[in-house]
Amino acid sequence: MLVHKLSLIILMLLLCHLGVDAKRTVTCEGGSAHLSCDFGFVRVIKANYGRTDRTTCISGRPANQINNVHCFRKSSLSTVSARCNGIKSCSVPAVNSVFSDPCLGTYKFLDITYDCIPSKRSVTCENTQSVIVCGSGVILVHYANYGRRDLSTCPHKLAKTPHCYSPQTSSLRSRCNGRKTCSLSASNSLYSDPCPGVNKYLEVTYSCFCIEMKRYFTCEGGSVQLGCDWGYIKVVTANYGRTDRTTCSSGRLAEELSNVHCFHETSVQMMANRCDGRKSCSVPAVDSVFSDPCAGTYKYLDVSYLCLPVSIEMKRYFTCEGGSVQLGCDWGYIKVVTANYGRTDRTTCSSGRLAEELSNVHCFHETSVQMMANRCDGRKSCSVPAVDSVFSDPCAGTYKYLDVSYLCLPVKGGATNAYEKP
Repeated sequence: MLVHKLSLIILMLLLCHLGVDAKRTVTCEGGSAHLSCDFGFVRVIKANYGRTDRTTCISGRPANQINNVHCFRKSSLSTVSARCNGIKSCSVPAVNSVFSDPCLGTYKFLDITYDCIPSKRSVTCENTQSVIVCGSGVILVHYANYGRRDLSTCPHKLAKTPHCYSPQTSSLRSRCNGRKTCSLSASNSLYSDPCPGVNKYLEVTYSCFCIEMKRYFTCEGGSVQLGCDWGYIKVVTANYGRTDRTTCSSGRLAEELSNVHCFHETSVQMMANRCDGRKSCSVPAVDSVFSDPCAGTYKYLDVSYLCLPVSIEMKRYFTCEGGSVQLGCDWGYIKVVTANYGRTDRTTCSSGRLAEELSNVHCFHETSVQMMANRCDGRKSCSVPAVDSVFSDPCAGTYKYLDVSYLCLPVKGGATNAYEKP
């Protein structure tokens, strides 16, 4: 299948902010922020203890206490995450003793954005062991902490403080991600002792993860229905147009089917705007939604998407012809989702190039995905040269680039495919 241009934002933004019921709380200095989830567990997206405007928390304050609107505490996110990630509810005091003072003389506020992620929670009391198990799929760790964040979990005479934090997310991801079962042991010998004299526990929030690539068509005039039984929609490719003569051809004249190079370049972004981060969506395949990319051609809407938990990151990299693209995963293994060695716009890799080298914006190399997958899937890192000798030349005379999007998955393997066509 031809690969269409994606407008992807590197996943911190993609999956953190695309409509997954994000919540925001603002607390004036001296108060306490309260985060809670009716379902799932807290995942802090961003936080700042400081001041970024002159309108929030200003009642009764003199001008000199609200003038500094560039007051940031860089460690705010890690401080709030340590107290709140992976639990149902938490309180965080907006005070200097918790965050330290980022701007003396300024009256500050604590601004937190968070969401609630559906996941499971495991607690292992100090000096005991437990096992987490996924009957379907494999383990994907969201957050882990060795310490104590309340007095009621693992009750003990040495449960002296609810403020003992030692995040262990990276360690547990390395140990458990991609497995069906994972043994956990809560001990100072494994994690060191974050608070001597306090009885601790290891808490882990995780999901049982399976990934499925789904593809749906609908003929012009119909509507495409996307949905996820679990997780949230992430549109990967989309085109409102026509790329073959057989799809949606019943009862149509030959001239309505002859243009098989009909692409709507903003289809991905338009589908993403309507569907990304949702459990389900319905999008009409009509000119009034997408505009008409090829008058007189009978079109169809072709969409591929994934159902992703919020902690999976989609990455996108490109390199100009003659360079090399470098893919890598800090954890997990590479799974190439889209790739194209060619050209789909006039601006990418255009510096110093003649107009005729940039004019063909319908230059696709149809086997780019498979070639990238052969070199990179299931690896921790890979490097692929963007040259004709690797891919062959899909459009002579055009200056090309290699554009790749990929995921870091907890298992060595690919997404399964679900394909439905009217």
